[in-house]
Amino acid sequence: MYAMRVILNPRHEPHAPPGEVENGAVIPCYECPPRLHAIRAALEADGGHSFEEPPAAPEEALAAVHDPAYVAYLRDTAAEIRRARGSTPRIQWPTVFPYGPNPRATGNRALRGRYCFDTYTPVLGGTFVAALGGASAALAAADLVAAGDERQVYVLSRPPGHHAERDRCGGYCYFNNAALAADRLAKVGPVAVLDVDVHHGNGTQHLFYDRADVLTVSVHGDPAALYPFFSGFEDETGTGAGLGCNRNVVLPPGTGVKEYRPALASALEAVAKFGPAFLVLAFGADAHEADPIGGFKLPTGYYRELGAAVRELGLPTAVIQEGGYNLEVIGDCVVELLKGLTARA
Repeated sequence: MYAMRVILNPRHEPHAPPGEVENGAVIPCYECPPRLHAIRAALEADGGHSFEEPPAAPEEALAAVHDPAYVAYLRDTAAEIRRARGSTPRIQWPTVFPYGPNPRATGNRALRGRYCFDTYTPVLGGTFVAALGGASAALAAADLVAAGDERQVYVLSRPPGHHAERDRCGGYCYFNNAALAADRLAKVGPVAVLDVDVHHGNGTQHLFYDRADVLTVSVHGDPAALYPFFSGFEDETGTGAGLGCNRNVVLPPGTGVKEYRPALASALEAVAKFGPAFLVLAFGADAHEADPIGGFKLPTGYYRELGAAVRELGLPTAVIQEGGYNLEVIGDCVVELLKGLTARA
């Protein structure tokens, strides 16, 4: 039985947003600690996988793709919240987004919006350590793949990362784990990032948009109607040295296997044509038919086919967990993906 090496984020639980606003009502937050628990339980039930915690990455490693001032903001704000007493809020949501020719984002309320691009992504006392734990897991996986120690590694982490920009959080994401892994691998050879989360990974695209050594390819829902709404259109193909190194395959709401299969084939063809030495697979299970916010109609069993199609590329691969918000199915989706990726029956 093939044992997939699973790198865990051991510090994710302190980041547990109590809720989010949807249509004017407060609902439980979709991005929650039970997501990781559900996936691990499914993998343990499946058998044949090993689990380990990564060494903690130094903060300096984040500077490969993130502005040090942004990293410091998250670290210091989380620490301030942990020290909070009395009426100081224990969770900080952005409410004001500074703009203009010379916005003076100096106070806490302005900084919340300076370093975030939506209203879904708060900072809590445990946010920084949780996000750093995910980054550490992604970097450890990249090192294993780069060294040839493992052909395939799966990073089981939360919060996700592919929406995180160089100096902004958003979409539940704080540090861009897939981008950190890709940048680390790019020091050894060219890399392709294939993102199959239903939402476009705006952060990953933007971080590599002018680079020729990293191809970014994404299969996702139409951003005219689906988060992040401002990025992921098909005419976004890169700039400068990176022109032609970004590919977006956009699909309509209600997409099922019939529509998704040729879209994935097109994305894989682009990866193969690029000729990378390594692959980073940013995997979200939110294209599943039961996901509460995705709007696609992929059944659980299709994820094995998806994994098998990726396996045909024959590339050393780091799989990074992104979205997927139905706790009843997310674990089974990951199991099916890894079965396909590893040719397990």
